[in-house]
Amino acid sequence: MDSNAFSAATQGLLNARRDARRIEPLPAAWAPEDLTTAYRMQRAVARPLGAVRGWKISALTDAQAHAMQVPGPVAGALLAPFVQQSAARYSLSHFVAPLLEGEFAFELARDLPAREGGEKPYTRDEVEAAIGGLHIGVEICDSRLPPGQSTLMQLADGFNNGAYAIGGAALDWRDVDFSNQEIVLRAVTATGDSAGQRIELARGTGRAILHGDPIGAVVLMANHQPPGYGGLRAGQFVTTGSCTGAVAVPGACALEADFGALGTVRVRFE
Repeated sequence: MDSNAFSAATQGLLNARRDARRIEPLPAAWAPEDLTTAYRMQRAVARPLGAVRGWKISALTDAQAHAMQVPGPVAGALLAPFVQQSAARYSLSHFVAPLLEGEFAFELARDLPAREGGEKPYTRDEVEAAIGGLHIGVEICDSRLPPGQSTLMQLADGFNNGAYAIGGAALDWRDVDFSNQEIVLRAVTATGDSAGQRIELARGTGRAILHGDPIGAVVLMANHQPPGYGGLRAGQFVTTGSCTGAVAVPGACALEADFGALGTVRVRFE
């Protein structure tokens, strides 16, 4: 990708995110040819939008990486202006086609700098020692791209992130049985003939993440960091992927993500 195409692509992606607009048609010249270029584009789009507050990771297994046509785990930055606490309010006009995912998010209490070259990968013990707490969360996924785009193009577009609503911290995260921790997404509709109707959108457990081992996803994140961001920093969180699958926002509604004993995340869409 030459410099003109790079500038046009990153400015176009940035404008589309600011305007909550799908880019159709997507110029073929904007497609990154490799993972390095995809991450360069992601950083260029992220830089004017705000600081990195967290990370999302995917392609955790060889099968997932093969299906996504990437060499291993890949990640996207979650930016501070789009991360809110539970009870957040969002306007539907700020999204293109928002989807909801119930997730675990591990906050770091110390830095995990990227290890290069011959350095040994982070061990699980090292990563666990860096985790300060577990949060529950809801990712509002959103894409500015037409359907069917490559993983590299999705990485360039913020890896399909629209926003993130994060709940309180549980400091005793080592005692959580993630494989049996159930998460239920419910909504109370707010408009039309169905106003006031309570509906269940999705449910799942931590078994969806590496057979119940979301901490293993944090280890993978530590050892497959996107380049150019300066490493994983204390205060950032790593969200380990959806436990519930992705479901559409049913219009204006009050959303509740019930994580049982771990608490509830609430979001309102208006």
